Amino acid sequence: MLRFIGAVGAAFVVAFGGVSWAVRGFPLPGASWGASTWSAPIETVSNIANGSQTVAVVAPLSATVDMSFGDARSREKFDRKAWLAEHTSQSDKNPKLDALRMDALQAATAYKLSPCDKTQKQNLVEAVTAYTRAYVAKLDCKRNFFGAKICSEKSMEEAADSVGTPLDQRVKEALFEAFDEKGITKADFPADVREDVPMFAGPGLWSDESSVCRIRQAQRDRR
Repeated sequence: MLRFIGAVGAAFVVAFGGVSWAVRGFPLPGASWGASTWSAPIETVSNIANGSQTVAVVAPLSATVDMSFGDARSREKFDRKAWLAEHTSQSDKNPKLDALRMDALQAATAYKLSPCDKTQKQNLVEAVTAYTRAYVAKLDCKRNFFGAKICSEKSMEEAADSVGTPLDQRVKEALFEAFDEKGITKADFPADVREDVPMFAGPGLWSDESSVCRIRQAQRDRR
């Protein structure tokens, strides 16, 4: 009887010690009382009958997921382009492309001021057509047997860069605002650029396009 009581007492002491160790965060041997080291889930197997207790501690799991997206150089390049687009009108110093960019910018600005003027409409259509053709030429895609465009990764990157300068960003913003005044449809553009023009024209040409300018449509609605 005394042996049984002693075994139960010993098991209680061991269990109490294990709980105390767990409460302190499973400190490693030699660590200070206040320090703690967290590990992975712990399994405890007890056998009170013979007064033994086994505690199995699984070692901390190492991280297997890299939380970074892209390297530092890519991030710096992106941040630099974003800053330039917001604060400057810098271009790639290509005289031919700069001329097309400025034509498109001026035509967009003029059309926004007079969206119902036929001359301003024609100027904008011509400027955007020329601007889009320069992009398509850089893209240099071929069509397969089914008529789908096939573009190389290199040409796609070069084409994107050709319309990705801070000045191009200003052009796109001006074009988005101009086409938002309505009055121009995809049918107004030549067939060879009709597929690509919407990416520069913005939401005004993506859906709900109208051949009637916004001001004139509003006047009709009031009648």
